[in-house]
Amino acid sequence: MVTKATKKAPAPKAVSTRRAKSRDGAVEIFDHQSLLDDSLDEISRRQGVDTDVMDVFKALSTGLLALDILTGGIKPAMYTSAGFEQGGKTTGALALMAAAVVQDVPMIAFFDYEGSTANSLGYVANVLRTFGVKIPPKDLFGRKDPSTGKWIVKPRVRYVPETRGEKFYDWLSAVLRDMPDKKYVAGNWWLVYDEGNKRHKAAVGEFADREMARKYGKGLWIRAKNGGLEGLVLVDSYPAMNPEANDDEEANNSLGLHARFFAKHLPRVKGRLAQKMVAIVGVNQLREVPMAMYGPKEKEACGQALRFNSDVRNWWNSRSSGMPFNAKFDTEERVEIERSVTIGGKDRYRYVQVVNKKNKLAQPNRKQWVRIWVSDAEGKGRGFDPFFDVAQYLKETGQLRAKNRQKMVLVLDEFGEAKKPIDWYTLKTWVLGTKEEKTEISKQLGYKPMCIRKFCFAQMAKGRGEQLFVDTKNAGKTDEGDDE
Repeated sequence: MVTKATKKAPAPKAVSTRRAKSRDGAVEIFDHQSLLDDSLDEISRRQGVDTDVMDVFKALSTGLLALDILTGGIKPAMYTSAGFEQGGKTTGALALMAAAVVQDVPMIAFFDYEGSTANSLGYVANVLRTFGVKIPPKDLFGRKDPSTGKWIVKPRVRYVPETRGEKFYDWLSAVLRDMPDKKYVAGNWWLVYDEGNKRHKAAVGEFADREMARKYGKGLWIRAKNGGLEGLVLVDSYPAMNPEANDDEEANNSLGLHARFFAKHLPRVKGRLAQKMVAIVGVNQLREVPMAMYGPKEKEACGQALRFNSDVRNWWNSRSSGMPFNAKFDTEERVEIERSVTIGGKDRYRYVQVVNKKNKLAQPNRKQWVRIWVSDAEGKGRGFDPFFDVAQYLKETGQLRAKNRQKMVLVLDEFGEAKKPIDWYTLKTWVLGTKEEKTEISKQLGYKPMCIRKFCFAQMAKGRGEQLFVDTKNAGKTDEGDDE
């Protein structure tokens, strides 16, 4: 007789165990840490906050070696440049704008509350030319068809002449909300768009990596071109921002109006900067503290909220003494006058010392010098002097040894000491001269043909310039407690 096969009972499910040895190795205990890690991974994936370490981020060069050493480059954060009149603050903003254009930052905006940029396009063009931007300002800021209002030439820099402070924060808040998050995940940089945004989904949906969304959280994941900034917003200046309440004929017209304005609006944008990889660089003013007998004799305008929210704060001070390389001012014109090496005539300069007061992103409390090219041999203001920037950098990193300007010794990292000393004007020609002149000077010094300025920026990009700067500053210095 054939009997019906009995149905086997289902095998019991395996019980997941998490065991870990106790410290003495004798008893197995429940591994709480392992369960917590798994929970954090799952929650992070579900909430879309999973990301790798951020040390692979590429900071934006300021376009000046001195400011790169001072700040560590521009990162997604809030920077403030404060100073008295003629301190070079606006010129610094223009130079940084040019550097962002050269380094291809996708979104660049310049809010001109002072109105000075629109009224000095010739100077703006000269600054751009000094820093390697060949686009004229009218094309850089874009041109519209007056009949249709549409762009004839799309702007590379969004220039906004504004007076009302609220307009800036309304605009920036909307832009940050619309921009994708930028994350470094699984060894790559990604732009993560909001999948709930119909416009974003229609534009990038077909290019999105579905596997990344499954593994690392919701969103439209698009591979980013690089790990640099996605946006740079420049503001000139904070004190010129006019809060709308300033027009009310009420008690709002008080000394604390600006302070309350920034305390109200900064939280709208500050928290999103790192998430969106956007930097704000704003210009502020220094004000004298009336009848100050103890403590600082000057302070930054616009209240404490602006100071505390700034991740990096630098003070710009025009100086007429203590400059490097024994600089001497002409007694009548109060500028330094030098022979031009590009065309016949004279170049005129003045000096600014930039002092770091706060830096949460790199080494704080550094000081650096920059030289403003007041006018070249044609009488045109050129912004910052690239030659002095190179000379000062080489000196600060121990690669240029000079007791005077007539006989200076170059000892370039990687290439060693030059065959012969170099003088001030030969070094100036090496930086500002033609390609043929740069090649000839390189050969005379025993180096391969090179642009010395590009060489210096390459050092900084590799981190070698920072190391040489630190080594030079530490050379010969000992702790107070060391035995002599």
